[in-house]
Amino acid sequence: MPLSPNQGSTGGRTSVTITSTTAHALSTVSQVLFGDTPATDVAYNAGADHVTCLSPAGAGVVEVTVVLANGQVSDGVPFYYIPAPVESTLSPTAGPLAGGTAVVITGSGLDTTSAVSFGASAATVVSKTDGQLDVTAPAGAAGSVNVSVTTAAGTFGGLSYTYVASPGTLTITPNTGLLTGGTHVTITTTGDATTTSQVLFGSTSVPFAVGGTHTLTLYTPPGTLLGAVNVSVTTAGGASTATNGYTYV
Repeated sequence: MPLSPNQGSTGGRTSVTITSTTAHALSTVSQVLFGDTPATDVAYNAGADHVTCLSPAGAGVVEVTVVLANGQVSDGVPFYYIPAPVESTLSPTAGPLAGGTAVVITGSGLDTTSAVSFGASAATVVSKTDGQLDVTAPAGAAGSVNVSVTTAAGTFGGLSYTYVASPGTLTITPNTGLLTGGTHVTITTTGDATTTSQVLFGSTSVPFAVGGTHTLTLYTPPGTLLGAVNVSVTTAGGASTATNGYTYV
């Protein structure tokens, strides 16, 4: 007497289909028991010749039996109750609109994961263990979305992921300064600068302050040669470069 599925949430209400190797053997079903607890919404489907029901709440492993109208009871088939997963952390918590970011979700009870969603979009599950999911974020619109995990126990959320626009076009003011460095500069972006992780003048990483959604301020580092250098800004949404954006004089 196969069950499909043979596992479900400890909270119950998993839709279970019961079939038999003998035609119409279940047509007079009166009750389905999960251990000693009756299932709800028990129905025989004559066209498909199977019984459907909703599992009751439970824990561990129980024997599922079908009771017929004449009192006959079927042999028991095991059903496994799966506890709700725990989602503890998500890293990184932000990424570009185009998706493709490798994201790690840690917790417990994650090994039966069948789907991970970022908002309404499905992520790609790369690997899964009880304690960790490795997924690839789908594309999304700017802003935060709920990350939900679907396992044999059901669908659960609680973690958040933020889609960040790229820095866009960079404007450096002033765009010239002494070779000795120390010039106070403002970088204005057309995209989001709030998650900036690095600013480079040429190949030199520069300390900076986020002045607003589209503004960064900093003091230029000393240059190595007179002339123009590229200026780049890296955020969770990607990297943008102003080619020859600053000139040392």
